[in-house]
Amino acid sequence: GPAAAIGLGARLPGLVTGVRDAAVLAVYLGVLFGAAMAGVSLAVSFIVRAIFRSPAALAGVRARRFAFAAGALVTIAALAYLTLWWRTANAGFGWRAPAATALALVVAVAISLLLGHAVRIATLGVLAAAAPAAAGPRAMKHSWTLNVAAGALAFAGAAVLLVWAAPAEPVAARPPLTVVPTGLHVRVIAIDGVDSAILQQLADGGRLPSLAAAIAKSRAALAPEDTRDPARAWTTVATGTLPDVHGVASLETRRVAGVRGRLAAASGGTADVIRAATDLLRLTRPAVVSREQRRVKTIWEAAADAGLRTAVVNWWASWPAPPDSGIVVTDRAILRLERGGALDAEIAPASLYTALRAAWPSLRERARAQAAGAFDAIADRETQTVLTRSAELDATLAGIAAALPGPPRDLDVLYLPGLDIAQHTLLAATEPAAAAPSVIAARLDALRSYYVFVDRLVTPIAAPAEGELVMLVTEPGRVERPGPGTLAAAGRTVAPAHAVEAAAVDVAPTVLHALGVPLSRELAGHAVLAFFDGSFAARYPIRFVATYGPPSSTNESRRGQPLDQEMIDRLRSLGYVR
Repeated sequence: GPAAAIGLGARLPGLVTGVRDAAVLAVYLGVLFGAAMAGVSLAVSFIVRAIFRSPAALAGVRARRFAFAAGALVTIAALAYLTLWWRTANAGFGWRAPAATALALVVAVAISLLLGHAVRIATLGVLAAAAPAAAGPRAMKHSWTLNVAAGALAFAGAAVLLVWAAPAEPVAARPPLTVVPTGLHVRVIAIDGVDSAILQQLADGGRLPSLAAAIAKSRAALAPEDTRDPARAWTTVATGTLPDVHGVASLETRRVAGVRGRLAAASGGTADVIRAATDLLRLTRPAVVSREQRRVKTIWEAAADAGLRTAVVNWWASWPAPPDSGIVVTDRAILRLERGGALDAEIAPASLYTALRAAWPSLRERARAQAAGAFDAIADRETQTVLTRSAELDATLAGIAAALPGPPRDLDVLYLPGLDIAQHTLLAATEPAAAAPSVIAARLDALRSYYVFVDRLVTPIAAPAEGELVMLVTEPGRVERPGPGTLAAAGRTVAPAHAVEAAAVDVAPTVLHALGVPLSRELAGHAVLAFFDGSFAARYPIRFVATYGPPSSTNESRRGQPLDQEMIDRLRSLGYVR
């Protein structure tokens, strides 16, 4: 069990988050392997009894040699398998260190001897049952002694390797971040499901005055990403790191009972085998990716660590909210506000939950009023219903962002998913061959009306005031062949820039640089310096630090019942999961 847990920790990133997870998996695997070994021993006993049918054969030297050969064969096979498994799975765990290599080999030999000896015992057990004189009490006593000793050695050695190889529990670390105040208040508006060509077409036609102004001065095309998963894509935007670094591989995961880590929903290979086995034993359940899988800090967490005032609303994998990263209204906040009850880190600080809960009826009523009548010109009732539902969600999120209390903040971040939800429901979830061209054309026109709705919705926050920098970030959403995204900036310090190419990982360093926060050398992207005029670039050169450290723990901020199943049901109703 411990030996296999080491390999799982390396083969399935995110499943083992620390020694506790590894220990729980070791127990599971120990029970499974114990049952498997019992089955192997039973099969061996049947085979031996079938080969040696007569008492004379059982008492012969040939039977003893057969038992020894069976045990030796299993020992050699197990040793070869364990050596290959460990060398493949634990290449990064210090195989170059002589002490570690020696310990691993000792454990591999001990486990192999144990398995081989168990097979030999099974054979001797058959001999003793059919012909007691063939084995003798001394031989059986010696077998049990060796069995216990080998088992203790194998388990202890594998447990030591498990503790050594398991990742350490994350420790909240706040390296000193010296902020050079730039005087800018940055507002990030993230809109999912935006087709850049349609955005430009509608802006040129005068139908999107607010968004047109936001992209008029400085704009960069974000290179298309190789994923349709929103949690993966937007975590890349928020952290400035690639998925293999930030740890959010997919929106849908599976949770193992008693383990904090999670299995990605579509890992393939070993993950599929493990998931199938644990599903059969009722050890796993579906779950949604959370902040616990994210291994690096976001822009709002890094800015808060630097002493800046921050707020974020509805970002993917933001739950559970840490108590020390400013205002965080997570992707589960609406569920908690709808249902009430004890807070389970859906909103931070906890005092904000009371205020938003009291204002919730008026927030919902205002959102319904904003969405009502916005799509009356659409003849198809089904399409109208889809757009209205998405519009109410976006309007609710914008209302929450507007209702946040306190003094002006240095960084505000808002994520709006409604356009992607509507686009996926009307287009991506419909087989093109199943709908007439006129129906597809009508739905495309309906989606254009949603762009107009979003433009009106963001009008109060899209125009930068004095000392503000508004950054618009768009992604194409869950489409089969995604086009480029958009990163645009508007404000007094923004320089004209249009022929600029960037990537999703460039958003975070650009935002942090605008705030005067030094950039971590762990970031995969670079600040888009073309957005800033010459005076800003001269006064605020880019500064670096080695790291921002790992995200802080959220255990102390969790009190209520997690809304796991409710979150899955909500995402299923919106088309995110099946």
